[in-house]
Amino acid sequence: MSTLPLTFSVQDYTGPLDLLLHLIRQQKIDIYDIPIAQITSQYLDFIHHQEVLVLDSAGDYLVLASTLMAIKSKLLLPDNPLTVADDEPEDPREDLVNQLLVYESYQKVAGILKEMAADRHRRYDREPQTPPAATAQPLAPGLLTIDALRLTMERIWQRQKAPRMPRRTIPLEKHVLATQMNRIKTFLQHLGPHRPVTFGRLLSEAPSVDEVVTTFLAVLELLKDATVACTQEDFAAPLYVEWRQETAAKGMIS
Repeated sequence: MSTLPLTFSVQDYTGPLDLLLHLIRQQKIDIYDIPIAQITSQYLDFIHHQEVLVLDSAGDYLVLASTLMAIKSKLLLPDNPLTVADDEPEDPREDLVNQLLVYESYQKVAGILKEMAADRHRRYDREPQTPPAATAQPLAPGLLTIDALRLTMERIWQRQKAPRMPRRTIPLEKHVLATQMNRIKTFLQHLGPHRPVTFGRLLSEAPSVDEVVTTFLAVLELLKDATVACTQEDFAAPLYVEWRQETAAKGMIS
């Protein structure tokens, strides 16, 4: 014996949340404070008055109906004093409200996309067209045919798309360590031993950073070889450099 499938008619709604949201909007109910008893009664009345709905769809509506009835029973039952915490008890409607808010946001986005699709549907794109080969085209002097102009534009486009290597300029070294060491040695030998000079006298009138660093490294190399001696009274005082004629321990600095 075959039985007829359980069917309703909810053709105007896309699902149980859509039906529930419609009932809330129709009565201008605050979605954050839903009167569960009233909404549950209206929801069940709507389902009972339907006649045609595929069984697969009916299951979703019945699941939400059972959820509404469970929330209604929790709100009607008094709180158990042994299980109630000190803080405010949890609202059994919270999960349902969150589902409705998410569904409502999706509905708004779907409405915007639907309007965009309708607006795009009202627009028509022109099919790409090429001029006939026999069409006369006014060309600039020097161009013979439209194909020559097309080839020229293709070459320009390919040249623009080709990757270009960046140009970098590496400046030549104006101050070399070995050269600076020889210059300092010649200068100090000409002055003679025990004739200290400040480090600034080893530089030009307007020295660059490269010259200062190279000259300082040159002094350190000469100091390491005991070719010069360096003295300085304190950290902020000038640095004096002098030629050492006699042989002494390497790295003499005071």
